[in-house]
Amino acid sequence: MVLEISPGLLRDEDYAEEEAQGAGLPKVRAPLPQPAEEPKAETKYDEALVLAQEAWKKKANEFEADFGKIETKIHRFPPSIRGLGVRYMAPRAVAIGPYHRPSLSNENNDLWQMERVKELAAYHFIEESGHSLEEMFSAVSSVQGHARGVYTREATANMEDATFALTMLRDGCFLLQFMLMCVGARHELAPSLLYCLSSNQAVISHDIMLLENQIPWIVIDTLRMFRDVPVEGFIVKMGHTLQVCRDDSEIYTQMKRFLEFDGYKPPHLLGLLHHYKTGRSIAEVLPSSSTDDVERRLRPVLKTISAIELQEMGIMLVASKTTKFIDMGFKKIPISGEIFLAPLLLDEIRSYWLINMAAFEICTGAEPPVLCSYLAVLAMLMDREDDVHELRAKRLVQGELTNREMLDFFKTLIKHISGGAIYDRILGEIEDYKLKRCIWIKMYSFVYKNFKTVITVLSIIGVIGGIFKTLGLPLKTLLFLKKH
Repeated sequence: MVLEISPGLLRDEDYAEEEAQGAGLPKVRAPLPQPAEEPKAETKYDEALVLAQEAWKKKANEFEADFGKIETKIHRFPPSIRGLGVRYMAPRAVAIGPYHRPSLSNENNDLWQMERVKELAAYHFIEESGHSLEEMFSAVSSVQGHARGVYTREATANMEDATFALTMLRDGCFLLQFMLMCVGARHELAPSLLYCLSSNQAVISHDIMLLENQIPWIVIDTLRMFRDVPVEGFIVKMGHTLQVCRDDSEIYTQMKRFLEFDGYKPPHLLGLLHHYKTGRSIAEVLPSSSTDDVERRLRPVLKTISAIELQEMGIMLVASKTTKFIDMGFKKIPISGEIFLAPLLLDEIRSYWLINMAAFEICTGAEPPVLCSYLAVLAMLMDREDDVHELRAKRLVQGELTNREMLDFFKTLIKHISGGAIYDRILGEIEDYKLKRCIWIKMYSFVYKNFKTVITVLSIIGVIGGIFKTLGLPLKTLLFLKKH
């Protein structure tokens, strides 16, 4: 049987072979195609390095640009304190700005319920202002380029300019309406809006002071041109909820004067609250270092010393003359020492504010980190619940939290923050006091620990002295008995 092969199945080299055989020529094989030459490994690596260098250069330039705006950016929560929990980062009821904007795919999200209230607030704000939506939108659009730049690129990448500007306008109107309610202008709000805001006041107060839940100050300032809202008065009121009650007379006027002469432009509401509670120049807090300061920094320092231990050493705990967090320090007095710091009124909402202001300090690289130092000093003073009780007795901490809750809050927080220069300075001065007055400390500690016994003995000696005096014994005998 002969197998026929279709010509279409023959290769060119097969035809060449057959022709050569028919002509009586030796077999000639057509050369096989050579595989493409593999690029050298060095060439591959060179191309990869060039691409990596270009990518790194682009990222470095972006980072440098962001770093140049570090004080004005709206930051994400810093990794160093994310371990405290998502509850300190995410809003519960109202999302402000793009970071926590509710997703369209999840309309059952709790944040969606407040979206309708934001639209209601924006509508009534515009109506009461006497201006049109077009005017306000145009004004906000003129600053939207700057406003967009303070957020991370990823957060606003999918938002068109018009959408972003409307989000800023709506959220800004909502904030200003809420402030009007808080400063006593409730009569200026529509009844429906007043009901929604007042019934959610606590949770809104929590949400609008979260680091990731802010809008740029330039947006708030722009909207205030259309309607007068006492933002400074609102910040004063919020700041006062962090302190034990004092005289509030003319505080709003003082705040206005403070901001006018201070020249500070906050990045957002949280930044303004932080500045109000801490403000003052660094030079006043940390004067130029002396030789003693250098020696003190080189000396090993104990990082924990409780309120009760300080009392046993003769170091008193007193409230500072102002309510600014920056007013803290150590002061030597003739026979003892004093640690002074601002009194703190702490509840659950205020604890969230403190942590977010501390996060703001960490992100902006504030130097010195005033609030972190203040919190670190309070954490240092608390070792047991008895220490918290002692601080309450001195009216340095107050609030609805129990002693255990307050102790847990500070001891957890101190694991995630660093105290900074002011805190280190206070620790160094305490150590210096211990070294230079060690004999006095031992005497004072003995009397402090045995106070009741000493008083009892002195009382007995006084009684015996009175008896001997009544019996007419000589003065030298009485002095001898009293001495021994």
